[in-house]
Amino acid sequence: MRVTFIAVVLCIGLTLVLVQPVSGQQLDLNYFIDNALKNDAAIRQNVNQQQFYGLQAQLINAQNKAPQVNFTSDYLFAPYFGNNGKAIAITANPSSKAFGYDVGQTNGGMYATQLNVTLQLLNKRTVNTLQEQNKNDAALNSSNRVQLEHDLRKSITDQYIQVYQLQQQEEYLVRIVSEVKGRKATVEALVKKGLLQQSDYLLLEIEQNTRENELSQTKITEVDAYSALKNLAIINDTAMLKLNAPLITFNVAPQSYFYKEKFRLDSLSIVAQQNVFNSRYRPTLDLAGNGGMLASEFNSIPHNIGMQAALHLAIPIFDGHQRKINDSQVKISQQNITYARDNFTVQQRNYLESLIRQIHLLDQSIIQLQQLIGKQDLLLKLDREKLQGGQLSIIEYVKSLQDYAAAKQNLNGAKVQLLLLTNQYNYYNW
Repeated sequence: MRVTFIAVVLCIGLTLVLVQPVSGQQLDLNYFIDNALKNDAAIRQNVNQQQFYGLQAQLINAQNKAPQVNFTSDYLFAPYFGNNGKAIAITANPSSKAFGYDVGQTNGGMYATQLNVTLQLLNKRTVNTLQEQNKNDAALNSSNRVQLEHDLRKSITDQYIQVYQLQQQEEYLVRIVSEVKGRKATVEALVKKGLLQQSDYLLLEIEQNTRENELSQTKITEVDAYSALKNLAIINDTAMLKLNAPLITFNVAPQSYFYKEKFRLDSLSIVAQQNVFNSRYRPTLDLAGNGGMLASEFNSIPHNIGMQAALHLAIPIFDGHQRKINDSQVKISQQNITYARDNFTVQQRNYLESLIRQIHLLDQSIIQLQQLIGKQDLLLKLDREKLQGGQLSIIEYVKSLQDYAAAKQNLNGAKVQLLLLTNQYNYYNW
């Protein structure tokens, strides 16, 4: 029993250590991004798919360049009834009165055991076409991975900023609660001296309870936001550590935007499909051969061992204008890609210009809020001195405190919005 008790205590202690933040330890944005890029299922599947295209290149060569060899064995039973007085006979020379299938069709039966070899000739261009299509598919897959990583970085950065905002909000709420608690002793002393009323002290307690409730709600929201961040990054520990301020700077505009490469690969994919379709109109030449035993009479099997070879040439002539129809479909698909690319070019430029305007306005707003908070800090200091001497009502003090809290919250919100807009700008400026 004692051993069991000790084991339970150790388990509980270990659990508490795991779920509590490590004192002084802080995490940065790269920690979550690196974990996501390493563990995200879609990215790992994309890596596997890239290996698939490497194997597909080998498969194309194996199917079209290597000889195809197989072994076959057959037995055909085609008896004749009433042949020269026999009820059932297997022969390649039945009498005219016997009943059975036409001997010219069946040879009276068949015994066959053969090794067959088939090799495609004149198909080098066809193989190159298939390989080119596979190569383009691999390039598209690689492009998709880059897009997946880019999207994941933005999602994790946005969520990281949200958690950071909540932690900052907690900090200033803790300071406000501490501020209110620090004034309670002063107000209580003034109430005892008759300089303030009991209702003033009660008003201060109400303000404290209000801020403590805000703090509790913020912590609840932070738990949910932190969980969402760890799910995005595929992190399975339960600790909620302090986050460092996210360092997000403007990306320099690239020489060529990524979306242009994506549309180019889409266009090449359509061309590759068209080339594969058109490859069916090239002449084909197949070499086939087999060797083994092929006999219609059981007794003659030892003398029916041999081999044969054949060449098969096929030249397409007419297919109901399928090639022309396919070419028209390809032109339409290419035109659709051009429309989409041109539209996105305009949209991207509009997005970036709009984000720059918003960021500029937010910068101005943050400067104004910082100036306002500086003045409110001074006002709050003066109000503390007046309150200490009983020269200020609690209502006026609480009003100053609420104005200060609102300004701090607005500043925090503006800074977070600036980070989010910068992250969004970098997402499109790519």
